[in-house]
Amino acid sequence: MGERRATYNRRKIGQEVSLQQQQMRQGQTRQEYFDEPWKKHSAKQPGRRMQRRLEKRQQKRHRGVLLIIAVLLLLVAAYFGSKIFVAMEKWQGKAEKSDFSVSAQTPEKIEDEVINVAIFGTDEDGFRTDVNIIASFHTATQQLHLLSVPRDTRVTMTQEMTRFLEEKGRTVPERNGVYGQCKLTEVHAYAGEGNRCAFSVAILEEILGIKIDYYVKVNISAFRQIVDAVGGVDFDVASRLYYVDPVQNLYIDLYPGMQHLDGNRAEQLVRYRDGYAQKDLKRIEVQQQFIQALIEKICNSETLMENLDDLLKVALDCTESDITWKEALKYMKYAKSFRPENMTTDTIPGEGGAYFDMDEEGTKALVDWRIYGIEPPPAEQNTEERPTTEEGTITNG
Repeated sequence: MGERRATYNRRKIGQEVSLQQQQMRQGQTRQEYFDEPWKKHSAKQPGRRMQRRLEKRQQKRHRGVLLIIAVLLLLVAAYFGSKIFVAMEKWQGKAEKSDFSVSAQTPEKIEDEVINVAIFGTDEDGFRTDVNIIASFHTATQQLHLLSVPRDTRVTMTQEMTRFLEEKGRTVPERNGVYGQCKLTEVHAYAGEGNRCAFSVAILEEILGIKIDYYVKVNISAFRQIVDAVGGVDFDVASRLYYVDPVQNLYIDLYPGMQHLDGNRAEQLVRYRDGYAQKDLKRIEVQQQFIQALIEKICNSETLMENLDDLLKVALDCTESDITWKEALKYMKYAKSFRPENMTTDTIPGEGGAYFDMDEEGTKALVDWRIYGIEPPPAEQNTEERPTTEEGTITNG
């Protein structure tokens, strides 16, 4: 019996050794062989109660992580939001706090209306308006009409304006025996600090017979930065432009042909006028052409996204306007869908000289057509095709 038992044990041990050798030959170590039963036991799924506890712990851990992320996002948003808010407040704070009453009021209706914005381009000191443009945007048709008024246009201030200057102890202009008469560009200077744009808006409303909703003021430095912010503009310079004026620190030196203009060279282009036979009228025409090229560059979605930060910085730091951010955001949707081919440029008709004397009837017809959509009679509708002379009319389609 004992002998049979011993034989059985030897056989069993031999089988285990044989199995162990076989597994070790397959790459399993001795320790792994003996640990395998324990691993199989420990790999068993926990009970339902234990599993629920583990799930609750995991959920709490996830909630904690999400809470931390949310707090961080809120802090980041608050930081950048505060910077944007401060920038907007700074920008809006630059707008004039005029005590001169201007008839233009903030439009109540945003949809399906005509929005008129006066754009003033000033010299470096900001005293005179070298550029005076009415940008009229039709929200229903998505059309933008730019109407230029020459800087030398002869204007006469209203009694309300002259009375205001008298009460402030400021000089009232007088030319040719007419009290309050001066050039359009000079109105900005006579008005004095805090009322410059208010006066310029009022006189444009007076001579054009329109309501101006907002104004935007850009000096020549801001113009250079805007052009540089979009990476420059390709433009075909029509002729050789050369002019030097050390007093104004103005040096113009451009050759004809298609070329890439940065901010400095673009300034040379839009300020040149003395070599033109038509002087300021021709300069306005070149300015309008460049503005079209600039708007086309800005409206390019790729250009806009690449240079958005720079454009916003220039807009906030270097421009002045009485439009609030809340109002500006209402019009933002139109900027996204605007197409440059829906833009026209015109200059009011009149005769040029030391003063530019506007053609009142022709100006009214042009304003009615471009701003209010009233078609002129067939004989007048082709004014844009008439040849331009030094004392003629400039209108561009």
